[in-house]
Amino acid sequence: MKRREWMRVFGGGAAMGLSGCGTSSSGGSGRKWTSEALSSIDTVIQRNGCRGWGAWEQGSLKESWRTQESGGILSITKVLAALACAKAAGEGWLSADEKVALTISEWQGDGDKEAVTVQMLLQMTAGLEGGAKALYRGNISDKGKVAVGLRLVDSPGAQFRYGPACWEVLAELLQRKTVARGETLEKFLHRGVMRPIGLHSRDWRSDGKGRFFLSTGAELSVTDLGRLGRTLLDLLSGRDTAGFFARDFKTMTRSSSANPIFGGGLWRNRNAGRGRPVEIEDVLDPPKDASFWRNACLSNRQPASMVSLVGSAGQRIFIWPDEGRVVARLGFSRSWKDLPLMAVL
Repeated sequence: MKRREWMRVFGGGAAMGLSGCGTSSSGGSGRKWTSEALSSIDTVIQRNGCRGWGAWEQGSLKESWRTQESGGILSITKVLAALACAKAAGEGWLSADEKVALTISEWQGDGDKEAVTVQMLLQMTAGLEGGAKALYRGNISDKGKVAVGLRLVDSPGAQFRYGPACWEVLAELLQRKTVARGETLEKFLHRGVMRPIGLHSRDWRSDGKGRFFLSTGAELSVTDLGRLGRTLLDLLSGRDTAGFFARDFKTMTRSSSANPIFGGGLWRNRNAGRGRPVEIEDVLDPPKDASFWRNACLSNRQPASMVSLVGSAGQRIFIWPDEGRVVARLGFSRSWKDLPLMAVL
């Protein structure tokens, strides 16, 4: 089954939005939201299952609706994993180029799996099968064991393949490393990521051992999504914040040659002005080759510096680092599309 089919059978979804005015595909640092632009955005962003949304400019909330609403953020959870890796790097116990097999001993002696690095997991280019069927079906008792045992179907670093596999191997790696340090992954996530940003997840999808999923599963409010977006805006702008070093976050969210617009849970609009706009959720299955991603963008109406976080069925955070703007949307609809919203920004 495709990823969306598994989500329909075994999990929910959510969404987030975007905001702006003008149609520049580069620069745009002088753009400011007008009341008319915000009203147009509100009209579009509330369609298709919206539960709440907010728009922030230079740290101030400019427009919002039901920001107290909370729910599952699905794949936006992936960027929390990237932040955890950045924090671990800052504390000196993880590196992007580190071989996964140094911690996942089950991979030692397997020449192909021994080549996989932490960076490849964050780029989803490790070569592992997607893993949705194995990891999202029913109440799994030990997702780490399942993830570590997944097959390698591509040469490490060669193919972008979307799915939970890389993130749950990463979760197992972080769990083993944190335990060796007298902690657990869950405690580290709260100490090192959630609390410094001011995030509160009332629930988090877990396996039978209580291990958090890193591919999906956190629950946040619209207000929380705004805090997360503003933290990422600082880091993307090169500013250290909330105990994270911008240089470490930049490293952990680096894109790959297999997919130059994705890394560490972030989708980048870097091909704006020369790429073909795509709806990210519609092009993840089946896997696309590098030439597809080299010619894809999120929008030709938005700056190349814009970054998006994409959660299934419409959860979104959009960030304009050069303009100091963030838009977050929470909701659920399989009919949600980003491009209509891009058209009014």
